[in-house]
Amino acid sequence: MHGRRGIVTSPNPADDPLLGRAELQDRALRGASWTLLHTVISLPVAFLANLVLARLLGVADYGRLAFLTLLIGVAGGIVEVGVNAGLTQFGSRAHASGRVADVQRMLSAAQGFRLLVVAPLTTLLVLAVADVEPRLMVMAIVFGVWVPAALNGALFCIVIENKTATAAKLALVTGIVVQLAVVTAAWITRSPDVVWLIRLIVSGVAIILFLAPISPSYRKAVLRPTLPRGFPPGFWAFALPAGAAGLLGTLALSRTEVFFLTWLSTPEAVGLFALAHGLAAHVFAPADALIGPLIPAVAGLHVNDREALLPAFERVVRASSTVISVVCGVALPAFAVLVPTFYGQDFSAAAPLLVALGIAGAALAAGGPVLAFTMGRLSSGRMLAANATALAIDVGLAMALIPVLGVWGAVIANLAGALSRLVLLIRAEIAALGLGWLRLANQALPALLAMPIAAACWLVGDGLASLPAVPTALVVGMIGLAALVVGLRTTRSGLTERDRQVVLNTVPRGLAPATAVLLRFLTHR
Repeated sequence: MHGRRGIVTSPNPADDPLLGRAELQDRALRGASWTLLHTVISLPVAFLANLVLARLLGVADYGRLAFLTLLIGVAGGIVEVGVNAGLTQFGSRAHASGRVADVQRMLSAAQGFRLLVVAPLTTLLVLAVADVEPRLMVMAIVFGVWVPAALNGALFCIVIENKTATAAKLALVTGIVVQLAVVTAAWITRSPDVVWLIRLIVSGVAIILFLAPISPSYRKAVLRPTLPRGFPPGFWAFALPAGAAGLLGTLALSRTEVFFLTWLSTPEAVGLFALAHGLAAHVFAPADALIGPLIPAVAGLHVNDREALLPAFERVVRASSTVISVVCGVALPAFAVLVPTFYGQDFSAAAPLLVALGIAGAALAAGGPVLAFTMGRLSSGRMLAANATALAIDVGLAMALIPVLGVWGAVIANLAGALSRLVLLIRAEIAALGLGWLRLANQALPALLAMPIAAACWLVGDGLASLPAVPTALVVGMIGLAALVVGLRTTRSGLTERDRQVVLNTVPRGLAPATAVLLRFLTHR
């Protein structure tokens, strides 16, 4: 039948996706809310699983597990050449405009590309680099490469349809199952290779669950791959530089220094860096969770409501930086105090690494909305230039500093690469939005305040090292919270009353009372 604006749409409501500003904002906020809820629930589970893995495997084997885990992700990124990024952007735009048939064609062609190109080349790269027992290697390739290649389209359908709330619910269940499986494997075998394999198997099979909530027409397209052709005009012009940018960004921002530490330093240094980097990622996961649901929503706004882009950008920066301020100024230094107690004295040197990586992680998380808006503009060339610069800085510093400074050389390289990328992206995006540096800094002020607070609180905790760790961590956290609240009130920063109400309207009912109390402390703008 004929839908709005004369576009032919399906009678199935799930296939009638033409969305305006209110619905795009509502879906993005609901997605962010459920993604945040998933993160808050799954974080303790992931933390406990990580703790058990570190204690069972030890520093060196924990580093090997990090190496193997990173390997498949990097190998897949090398050969994916931006099809996933192109599918997300062009698919979201077509879906927001009601062009269901175009989305179906893209989904089937992308599935064909994964099966005919990505999976075979990833297999060759993993075989060439990973030194794993043949029997384990075969199973790892099947479940870590080929099963995802056959089913991954379902994950992108959920993003395209802006069903990120549903994705968060499924990810919560599957994440818990994965963590239980890897802990059990570590408990029984004490082998990083087996733990790696079990993680791949459970994660690969879990993708099947994501087929259920997507629209039937899109599910058929995912399960019927075609030759990788017939993509819309401009697809490859965006996808190829976006793919290169994504790969370079992964190399610059993830634990890629693990590779250099493996080659240039000791297994213990690999384990320490992997733990600190992983813990920093865990700490800032709630803030990062706000960004994923933005990508399809921003793509839709570019199609249907460009006037809403600047207000949306400012609101997201305010919200994310306010969440980050609590995580950075309160949770980060308190958690760092507890690292030797939780993970053992062998990992005690990871605590100051965590603080350094965490403060930089706060800056990256506060700048996270920039990534969503840059991709929403289809500015893949800009992303490519920024990521290439960041990687060049990262690699150059890693090779120069790791032989001299060891694990701290890896930390410095990681921070320099990540922050240089952020500055380049911010400079371009605020120019496109007509937003000055001072105005942006004002929106992100909570996160900026939290960074020196975190450093000062860590120094306080380190000075109290002779006292029991848990009381010290509580004192450090309380000092950080008091300093942050005073800073927000003094500078009149944080959330606006409207921001607070929007967030409360999207929070699950059971969490609304506690969330309202917390937001009251953070609303001073």
